[in-house]
Amino acid sequence: MADSGAIPPEDEWTGDTSITDLMRSAGGHTGKKFHELPVLNDAKHPLIPTPDHEYINRKVRDDWTDVELAARFLADEDYALLLSGETGVGKDRLLAHLCAQTNRPLVRVNFGSGTTYADLVGEYAPNENAATDRIDRIVQLADREELDLGEAANLVGAEHAFEFTPGILYRAVEQGWTFVADELNAAGPAATMPLHGLTERNGQLAVKPTGEVLDPHPAFRFVATMNPPQYAGTSPLNDAFRSRFWELELEYLPPVAERRLLYETTALCRGVDRDERIAKRLTELAANLRASYRDRDLATPTSHRTIIKIGRLVSEFDMSPQTAAKQVCEARATAEDRNAISKIIESTRWD
Repeated sequence: MADSGAIPPEDEWTGDTSITDLMRSAGGHTGKKFHELPVLNDAKHPLIPTPDHEYINRKVRDDWTDVELAARFLADEDYALLLSGETGVGKDRLLAHLCAQTNRPLVRVNFGSGTTYADLVGEYAPNENAATDRIDRIVQLADREELDLGEAANLVGAEHAFEFTPGILYRAVEQGWTFVADELNAAGPAATMPLHGLTERNGQLAVKPTGEVLDPHPAFRFVATMNPPQYAGTSPLNDAFRSRFWELELEYLPPVAERRLLYETTALCRGVDRDERIAKRLTELAANLRASYRDRDLATPTSHRTIIKIGRLVSEFDMSPQTAAKQVCEARATAEDRNAISKIIESTRWD
């Protein structure tokens, strides 16, 4: 899946994408729905994510899958959507899948202590074209009044022009994009302040620098994700703020589904005895590491990305499963966890 984050700077644009393409509004309703979530009619918007493999559903409540429930929540205009779960459990992939299925432009901001109001809503800043504009005015004044350039320059003065530069949240509200606040519970008050009014029923975005109050585009959706509260740098959400969300907690895929994920994302092949044996052992290793993490014997979570990386080292780098597991798991483990993780890997029966 192409990473959908903040709008890239101009020098990173590729192909035929232009600023006009990138900034355009989300499409209108087609009349079709994906689990009650309206499908939009602009399928070529450059901010629509492109998943790199089929999304694997999981059961989350009775017979509801995560896709069905998240889509229904996202379709409801009265509440925002909050996805919680361990790192690497698939929160961002679920959102990318929903947006890809319904042609919704998606932007994402990783929240943290350094996220500011200006990053999200915008700020006044010097106009980069101010110097050029001033020169043009000087030349025009000199020609019109038959002055030399020095005299015209003194009359024009050296004032600086400022203009409002919208932030990524402002753009999303205005243009009807789906805005994802990643790790919302890691943000400081300056970042969450503009979200309170926006997530109220019939919410609006108050823009302090300009005095505007923006009514969201009909297609706009606000989604937040958060890791469990024991993660460093996180803090509980305010109860009143949290009450404005539909909440959906995601667990890791069960072993059978995780093996399917390995076949989708690595060169391991279903139907090949060696590959199927390796995939089974990798998901067993993941289950053991996650059980130790739940029991608080380990402080390092084991994400689906971790297991995919091991599978790629085995299937694409021709590394042995044990060596690959140590390469990936030990590299990301805390210093206190490394020996314990190494022993769990060594105790796994790889044959």
